[in-house]
Amino acid sequence: MIRIQHLTKIFNAGKEDEVRALQDVSLDIQKGSFVVVIGSNGSGKSTLLNLILGSIFPTSGKIFINEHELTMQPEHLRTKWISMVFQNPGNGTAPDLSILENFRLASLRSTSKKMKIGIDNHFRLMVKEKISALGMGLENKLQQPMGSLSGGQRQALTLLMGVMDKTDILLMDEPTAALDPKSAQIILQLASEINKTLGITVVLITHSLKDALQYGNRLLLFKSGTVVKDLDEKQKQQLALSDLYEWFA
Repeated sequence: MIRIQHLTKIFNAGKEDEVRALQDVSLDIQKGSFVVVIGSNGSGKSTLLNLILGSIFPTSGKIFINEHELTMQPEHLRTKWISMVFQNPGNGTAPDLSILENFRLASLRSTSKKMKIGIDNHFRLMVKEKISALGMGLENKLQQPMGSLSGGQRQALTLLMGVMDKTDILLMDEPTAALDPKSAQIILQLASEINKTLGITVVLITHSLKDALQYGNRLLLFKSGTVVKDLDEKQKQQLALSDLYEWFA
């Protein structure tokens, strides 16, 4: 699914403020995996996701998705495979448009469909059904502006919109950092359900060590731009929260 070969990213190369964000990282992420990535600030976690997304390009190394090399392909050419949920609930949505209109835009993400999509009753009922599963009572508020919703509501809808059209990979960069505990739990449970029911590969960055233990079937620890620990599901299940705290000591 995702193959990363000797990936290095250097910001401001050759200057006094040079930063080696990633250093010779190689990873294989299998289809249907739920990979949780942890590490201190500046360890290279977000850089990795941005390189996979295509919002930045590596200094060296290669990135493959479904055997297609996308190393230097821009972000918009990767949307057929990749969706992203950011830390800020406001990113990825149009605040002045209604919930329904935002879902319409999401349905156009990876294909050149006509803008009339989303105005017929079939599409409206489909969106309503998807939203009702959240249990947030938003299924009867499809005309409400997205910007009027709470952070948790927007993040949950953003996650649904990310898988509205066909996608293979869901990248999540600290999606619960700005949310209250209840909303955060809804988001991560939804991501887990999407992973299990749709088989979508999920890569989640989190600073919550408790969530890192609870979710996912693979755990990566980044430090100084490299992967220093890579645990499979069985190894992960043997960990205690205290073990993770010791990694950061």
